[in-house]
Amino acid sequence: MSKVLFVVTHDTYVRNYFRTSALQDLTKNHEVVVLADSRLALRDEVEAIEGFVGFFEPDIGLENLHNFYFNLLMWRHRKKSKTFLYRWMRNSNWQLIKRNGSWIGRAASFLRWFVAACLNPRGLRIPLLANSVSFPLVEKIIRMKLRTNRSIEQFVVREKPDLILFPSSAFDPSAVDLITVGRSEGAKTLCLIDNWDNLSSKTIFWKKPDHLAVWGPQASIDAQAIHGFDNESVHLIGTPRFEVYFAQVIEKPQSFTFSHPYGLYVGSAMPFDDIGTLRALDEIISSSPVFPAKFKIVYRPHPWQQKRNTPSTFVASSFDRVLLDPQFEDKSGKRESSGVNNQSFQPDLDYYPGLLRSASIVIGPLTTMLFEASLCLRPVVALSYFDGYHANTAKRYFSHFEGMQAVPGFEFCEGREDLRSAIERGIRSQPIDRLASNRETSRFLYQDDLSYSQRLLALVDVVLSKD
Repeated sequence: MSKVLFVVTHDTYVRNYFRTSALQDLTKNHEVVVLADSRLALRDEVEAIEGFVGFFEPDIGLENLHNFYFNLLMWRHRKKSKTFLYRWMRNSNWQLIKRNGSWIGRAASFLRWFVAACLNPRGLRIPLLANSVSFPLVEKIIRMKLRTNRSIEQFVVREKPDLILFPSSAFDPSAVDLITVGRSEGAKTLCLIDNWDNLSSKTIFWKKPDHLAVWGPQASIDAQAIHGFDNESVHLIGTPRFEVYFAQVIEKPQSFTFSHPYGLYVGSAMPFDDIGTLRALDEIISSSPVFPAKFKIVYRPHPWQQKRNTPSTFVASSFDRVLLDPQFEDKSGKRESSGVNNQSFQPDLDYYPGLLRSASIVIGPLTTMLFEASLCLRPVVALSYFDGYHANTAKRYFSHFEGMQAVPGFEFCEGREDLRSAIERGIRSQPIDRLASNRETSRFLYQDDLSYSQRLLALVDVVLSKD
């Protein structure tokens, strides 16, 4: 039996790994101790976990320097992934430059952006300092200033783990510290990439863990082509979040809250004109004979949506055929404001399967929930056009969606004028064949006959057995 230090740095990981059975087999076969970031909103939940050894204290100055370096590397290597450029545009609030109205208004909007981007540490100074002339010196200075977080180091030295295991978004200062301390203390490191797009949308691993666990073949290719990992150090494992979506479970009937037929509109964290699109859907459903008389759209906003040029507050009384997902509704019928940027708002994973499987169609801008809908064999209309307000909404920036058009029932809608025909095709589509869908979705998400918990244990055993 070996000692595994499991490190949690974000509340999403609390939900994904502790509220699921992800660690079940690992804890039965190895000694697992848990270390967590002291800033977690779900601290009480983590403290109650068997094997909890403490919270490490972050060093904000070091984290800011790490993040600045990550952003420089993102720009420096932007040719490796088109989503890196998209990330810089988003970080610099490029999407807030107005694309409509008078030329005076647009020019004023650009000037406001330019001034703000000069002051924003993630704005114009990133391309300025990451160019081929200045970057070598800037990088040298940054690396001289970077040091290991003492709090993390002390825990690792005290616990003496054989393996340090940690979920990551591939943009984590603590991951660099864990890798550094792991090497100095003789502990192996295994990083669990937590989301679909993390390897193509964040930055470059400048310090690599010994092993990397990824969702599927697409992410494995990204790990090698973008980050330079060896094939032997990258492992397909899937994600514990989606255990409930596996096709063999989908055939079980499951009811949901709504007694009427509905389509589900899923919002994105990225800026998009959700409210304007819902108004268009409201009109389409009311006027199209394709939809039943009681058919409605259920709107599920993204809980952590970013600032946008368009209204973002949903008011139910403004719509005839659109209502809010009850999980987000308060007494006024508006979007639940406490869910926005509140990391303690971590909806239970068990809620999603019923919501998705009971929907006749799923619609939304490019967000991971569209992929989840495909796993539930739902017809999907992915809104991949310029919404008229935010420059970076088209699919050309989202490399992780490449190939999704081959998934049965999945359609990109690349023009607002095509919205009506796209959702009418989706609502009239035939049932999706499970095996045909699995063949395509397996490019993105690895599946086999084992549970995620069993796959993780097997991988840990392999990592520990290597010299």
